[in-house]
Amino acid sequence: MKKLLHGLSGALIYLTPIVWGGLLIYGNGVEPDFRDFLFDFMQNAPLAGVGIGLALILFVLVHLGTFGLNCSRKTRYLSFESEGGSVSIGIHAVRDFIRKLGDEFDAVVAMEPKIRTVKDTISIDLDVKIQAGSLIPELSKTLQNRVRESIRDGLGIAEVREIKVNVQEIVGAPPPASFE
Repeated sequence: MKKLLHGLSGALIYLTPIVWGGLLIYGNGVEPDFRDFLFDFMQNAPLAGVGIGLALILFVLVHLGTFGLNCSRKTRYLSFESEGGSVSIGIHAVRDFIRKLGDEFDAVVAMEPKIRTVKDTISIDLDVKIQAGSLIPELSKTLQNRVRESIRDGLGIAEVREIKVNVQEIVGAPPPASFE
């Protein structure tokens, strides 16, 4: 029903100026008496002009109410079967779960996971900011293992296809070298 109202109100909003423009062009170019009729009509029937204006405002409000205010994105879910039945977990919940794992690592300043579903598996890209002086290969491997383990044990998702670590930024100064 909302789509129908949206379509009708949109059509009326866009067609009204087109029709009025066409009538004015017709009245100015082809039939001057028709132009006089239009302007006389508007002068002699001011309530008609007010009614048309109110109707247009109403159509705009209906149009916005059926589309503009309902633009929220649909929540996506990861679904899988478990022993007790099907389980669905929102992508946002998985993203928040993974983001909190970054707090376990002193070298990780910030971590933003991106989740992609591929058939019955998921792939995760971890965009991370790390502290200067961190050993990136070791940190990446540890992050990958920790995320894979947490996804499997904490959420029950066993099919993690891949976990990519993308170091977006290295922040801070490296720790001073100690000569002992």
